[in-house]
Amino acid sequence: MRIMHVISTPASGGAEVYVKDLSLAMVAAGHSVHITFLETAAECGRDLEYEHRFLSQLSAGNVSYSFLGIETRRRPWRGATRLRREVTRFAPDVVHCHLYYALMFAFGLPRQLPVMMTVHSIELGAPAWMFRLFDRRVTAYVGICRACTDKLAPIAARPVVQIDNAVSGARLKASGWREANQQAPVQLAAIGRLTDAKQYPLMLESCARLKAQGLAFTLRIAGEGPHKAQLMAQIEALGLHDEVSLLGNISDVAGLLASADAFIMSSAWEGLPISLLEATLSGLPVLVTDVGGCAEVVHRVGNGLVVDQHTPERYAEALRRLVGDAELRRAFARNARRYGASYHIDTALSGHLALYGSHQPAQDTSGLEVTP
Repeated sequence: MRIMHVISTPASGGAEVYVKDLSLAMVAAGHSVHITFLETAAECGRDLEYEHRFLSQLSAGNVSYSFLGIETRRRPWRGATRLRREVTRFAPDVVHCHLYYALMFAFGLPRQLPVMMTVHSIELGAPAWMFRLFDRRVTAYVGICRACTDKLAPIAARPVVQIDNAVSGARLKASGWREANQQAPVQLAAIGRLTDAKQYPLMLESCARLKAQGLAFTLRIAGEGPHKAQLMAQIEALGLHDEVSLLGNISDVAGLLASADAFIMSSAWEGLPISLLEATLSGLPVLVTDVGGCAEVVHRVGNGLVVDQHTPERYAEALRRLVGDAELRRAFARNARRYGASYHIDTALSGHLALYGSHQPAQDTSGLEVTP
């Protein structure tokens, strides 16, 4: 098949990384893939070096790409014209939108062309009434976890298919178990944009409580975002400058996870975080809040703890269990290695190809195309 994905930016977000992994897997499986980005990193103030690495990986994997331009947000008729031009040039069998704004551009595409839409967060990003408009162009929706699928299904008239997010194990390294020095600080890792969604102040306040209890740990947080100055001030105010580091965007996520003893999240809302799946396939114990599909991963794999109440007391209690109990971490890590494979990119690849194939023209016995 010839497959076109439409997404926002070649940036460090989970949806973008997922589309990259999925596209590379599709090409490796023998399909042709083109990614149409809405805007460049420079146009929206994101990391230029990360964009360069992202696009280089696409090129190395024979995934082509193009940009519509940020001005199409203000002038959607230009977006529709440019997307139609890209579709004419690439001639896809299916267009898969990972951005609501792109659906508005898709109304100008040929009606016989299937258009899929993935919802990447439990926060749908659009009011329910807009789905009556989306339904006129969307062939089927994809929910990236059970929580997202259940939230979308009641308001969408088109089919909603659950295909869980996944990651490529090829770019990850197995986390090692450090036996040499049990007195060494426990190495914690977190990955995600420095925004309200990730709720880092909760994580930092909980870390301060652990330090007050005498537990030895370090926390390295990878990610960019608008809250950097605020979080740096909180780290200083809580006296965590020796324990907590803000790394910014990093090129070696696999190395960060491989050197960690545990992965932690404190999100206020999520879909099914790619960073959580990366940690799981790396063999790490995890700590997550019960948002989106996070608990689904932990319950399926058995590799960590889930915090139901987003308070420093509850989060610090769970974090203390994880940091203070090496045998518990060992058991969680063993489960991650044993049961995490269901979140490998090959599983998501099969689900997407089956979905696309179910909406392709079929040949009848006379050789004429018929629509299934």
